[in-house]
Order: sequence, then C-alpha cells, then structure tokens
Amino acid sequence: MDERKIVNIKQRLFFLPISLSVLFLDQLTKKWIMDTMLYGDSKSIIGNIVRFTFIRNPNSVFGLRFGGPVISTSLTVIAFVFVLFLFFKSNNRFSLVSFSLIIGGAMGNLTDRIRYMEVVDFIDVGVTRWRWPTFNVADSFVTIGLILIVIYFLFIDTSHKEPNPQIE
Repeated sequence: MDERKIVNIKQRLFFLPISLSVLFLDQLTKKWIMDTMLYGDSKSIIGNIVRFTFIRNPNSVFGLRFGGPVISTSLTVIAFVFVLFLFFKSNNRFSLVSFSLIIGGAMGNLTDRIRYMEVVDFIDVGVTRWRWPTFNVADSFVTIGLILIVIYFLFIDTSHKEPNPQIE
C-alpha cells in the first residue's frame, strides 16, 4: 500500500466525489422508492429474505428512540461533525476512503432529516419473522465505512502497536 501521507485540503478534495456519489445514489434510490411504492408496501427481491419495504424512520439508528425528530437530527449532525473531524485528522488513503463513505451516508440521512424530519428506509432483510431493522443505501455505506475503519486500525495501521520484544 502506498503510505504517502495526505496532508493538505487540496489532496483531501480528491475524496469528495466518493461522498457525493454515495449521497447521490442514496437520494436516487429513496426517490425511486417514494415514486414507485406506497408507504408500507413491500416487494420481494430475493424471496422473503430480501424485500423492499417503504417505511419512514423518525427515530435514530435502528429505529431506537432518543427523543423526537429534533434530537435525532441533532445527534446526526453531531456524528457528522465528528466524522468530518476524523476525516481531516486522518492522513492516509485507506482511512480517508472509509471516512468518505461514512460522510456520504451521513449526508444522505441528514438530507432526509432536514427535508422530512425522518429517514426513508426500504431495504428489508431477514428470515420469516426475524428481520433486521429496515435500512437504506446511506446506512449500508456508513456500515461499510465503519467496517473498513475497524479493519484499518486492527490489521493495517501499526503506528499504535508496541513492538513485540523477542524472548531469548
């Protein structure tokens, strides 16, 4: 892996299209769902395992309630600002791509919260009555970005690991 450090704003702008692409794809899929489905409708994609089910989530992550829409929007903004901070603090390409995916997903859900005071969700995965909370493209990219960050810090970044002394 190329370990050249990314240090200035101009170099970081290279990663902006990643976030904007995630935002665009998220908003495009949500618009398509809202245009082609009625609220609460469900369409089978892969049997009963994957369905598109159009819902709106006024709550926070996984539908958990942490207050009303204002609190959920505020928490989203705080998380977004924190990820931006991490993006500007990071200086390698792998983590910048990962943070760019998270930023794009956060922008997608934040856009919904500002426009509708809730988030449009439609990806419904599970088996029979055991189902994962319905989610969207933005949530998917946030999750992928988080997984990549964990992989980076556990397996790639060795700057925080102490040298292993050899036993003689």
